[in-house]
Amino acid sequence: MQQPTEKINQLTFTRFLAALSVVFFHSGRDFGFFQIPSIFASGVTAVSYFYVLSGFVMAYVYYRPLPSGFETQKYWLTRFSRIYPVYIFSFLVTCLYYIDIVPKTRLKEFLANLLLYQAWIPEYTTSYNIAAWSLSVEVFFYILVPVLIFFTLNKPIKQLIWFSLCFWIFSQFVHSILRIGYLDPTTRYFFGYFPLFHLNAFLLGFVGGVWYVKRPINQVVSPFVNLFLIFFSTAFVLSALYLRDVQHILGITFSLDVGLLAPFFLIIILALALNSTFLAKIFSHPWLVLLGDSSYALYILHVPFRWWAERILDYFAITLSPPIFLWIYLPTTIILSILIYKYLEIPARDWLRRNANKLPVLFFDVVLIAIIIKLAFTLRLGLFDTGFLRTQRFAIFFGTVIFFALFILFQIYKTYSWRTLGVSSLLGGILLTVFIYYAWQMGWVEGFPRPIFVMVPCLVFSIVYLSRYFNKKLSIKEK
Repeated sequence: MQQPTEKINQLTFTRFLAALSVVFFHSGRDFGFFQIPSIFASGVTAVSYFYVLSGFVMAYVYYRPLPSGFETQKYWLTRFSRIYPVYIFSFLVTCLYYIDIVPKTRLKEFLANLLLYQAWIPEYTTSYNIAAWSLSVEVFFYILVPVLIFFTLNKPIKQLIWFSLCFWIFSQFVHSILRIGYLDPTTRYFFGYFPLFHLNAFLLGFVGGVWYVKRPINQVVSPFVNLFLIFFSTAFVLSALYLRDVQHILGITFSLDVGLLAPFFLIIILALALNSTFLAKIFSHPWLVLLGDSSYALYILHVPFRWWAERILDYFAITLSPPIFLWIYLPTTIILSILIYKYLEIPARDWLRRNANKLPVLFFDVVLIAIIIKLAFTLRLGLFDTGFLRTQRFAIFFGTVIFFALFILFQIYKTYSWRTLGVSSLLGGILLTVFIYYAWQMGWVEGFPRPIFVMVPCLVFSIVYLSRYFNKKLSIKEK
C-alpha cells in the first residue's frame, strides 16, 4: 500500500500548463506574426483538469485505508490557509480597480465574492474577478471531502470506480439535456459554472487518488505502457479540443466544459504520478516545480493584473498590443506570481497554520472594525439616514481593509500594546480620511462628513482596546 508522504513533483508543473491555458483563454492568443492554437487556450476545459487533479490530491493527502482519524480542525485550517490569503489579495486588487463601482455594489454581490459562493448564483458568477468562480466550486469540493472519505473508507476499489464512472455519465447526460433544452443563453451559459456539474470531475480524481493510495507498493507499470497512456490520452484531449472548434462544420454539438474529458485527464495524472522515466525527471526540475507552485497566484491574479496593465498603458496612450502582451505582460505576470507565491502565499499560509488559535481574533477584529465604522455613521447621521449610503459602503469596506492591514503591519497580533494600537488607529483614521476625501472629489461617493472621520479612529482604539482588556480578564478568570 502506498503511503502518501511526499509531494508528487511531476504533477505540479502540469498545473502551470493548465493555468497558462486559462491566461490565453482570457487574454487572447493572436500575436500578429503567429497565433496560439485554440486547443492551447481552452480555459474552462483546463479548469476541469484542475478539478480532477484536486480530487486526486485530496485523496492522496487525506485518504487513509486504515482508521487513523480525520483531523477536521486541521483539515479546514490547511484548506483555508491554502487558498484564502492569495484570494483575498486578488479580491482587493480587483476592488481597487473597480474603486468607483464598489460603493454602488449590492451587499449580496459583495458578500458572495468575499465568501466564495458566487458560483451558486447566476447573476454573480463572473462578477468582480471573472476567474474566481472556480474557487467557489473548489470550496464546495473541500466541504465534500470529509463526506467522501467517510463513504469511501474501506469500500472495494472496483465499486468506487464503477460508481464514479456512472456518476460521470449521468452528470454529462443531465448537463447535455439542460444545455440543449434551455433556450435562455444566460441560463445555458450558467450551467458551465454551476458547482454540481463539476462534481463528476472531482469525484473521478478522488477515486483515482484512492486507487493510487491503495495500490500495492511494489506494483510496477512498464515505462512503455506508461508513456503510451500519457501521450495517447494527451492526443485524445487535444483532438477533442480541435473537434470542438469545428463541431459546427460537422453538424454536432458537445461541451467539454463540465468534465467530459475527466477520465482522460485522470489517466494522464495517474500515469505521470507512476512515471519514473525521463519525463518525470524533466517535470520535476526545480524551476518547473516552482512555476507549478506559483500557478494558483497566476490563475487568480492574471485577470486583475491585465486590467491594471491596460489602465496603466492607457494612461501613457499605449495599447496592450500582442507584442507587448507576449514579451512584457505575460513574463511580468508570471514573475509577479512567483513573487506572490514566495513572499505572500507561503508566509501567510505558514503563519496561519502556526497561529491557528489567533484566527478567531482575526475574524472578530475584521467584523468589529466594520461595525465600528457603521456605528460612527449611525451616531453622526442617525439610524435611518440614507443620504450617504455609498459613502458608508466605501468607508466600511476600505476602512476595514486599512485598519486591519495596519494591525498586521504594527504586529498587533504578535506583540500587542495600547501604544501600537493607538498609533495604528490614528494612522488608519488619517488614511481613511484621505481615501474618502479623494473619493468625494472624484464623485464616487455622495459627500465627506468630516466629524465621522474624527470619530472612527477614536472608536476603533477604544472598542478594540476594551475588547482586548475584557478578553484578558476573562482568560485570567478561567485559569
